[in-house]
Amino acid sequence: MIKFFRFIQKILGKIFSAFQGISSAWLFVLMTLISIDVFGRALFNKPFRGTPELVSFSIVVIAFLELPYVLWTNGHVRSTVFYDKVGPLGKDIIDLIAALIGIVVFVMLIKSSMNDFIKAVRIGEFEGEGALRIPTSPARALLIVGAGFMVLQLVFNAGKKVYSIINRILGRTPS
Repeated sequence: MIKFFRFIQKILGKIFSAFQGISSAWLFVLMTLISIDVFGRALFNKPFRGTPELVSFSIVVIAFLELPYVLWTNGHVRSTVFYDKVGPLGKDIIDLIAALIGIVVFVMLIKSSMNDFIKAVRIGEFEGEGALRIPTSPARALLIVGAGFMVLQLVFNAGKKVYSIINRILGRTPS
């Protein structure tokens, strides 16, 4: 059973790494676009048309593609005021509570975003006026996908912590 979970974690890691690579590449494209916009505006009084629309469209997508990778690598920033004062069992309990809260939050986010996504697809919703009109459904879909992978990783994290807590209570060293 443990081998199965490690196998799934490995697959998720590859997916999350791909998401991270895609979002990093897109961030580079955005930085280049913003630089072109600023220089075009300052030097020639000709900004790059559609930059604000592309940036506002992209920020949420980048964040939600990065989040599962950061969680998978345990790279989130945390306050350690209480965490450092408890032993290994206490840390496992805190991590379990955090994972359960995260599951609830991201499931609520998925649930609340689903209707907006369906509506965006149904009516062909666009963001931006004039210079560039961007369909909102891809961004809404990627938000749901990113949140879904967050839930999946949080479920794995919670499962690992439950396993660790049980082993600590039984006096075994968690592996």
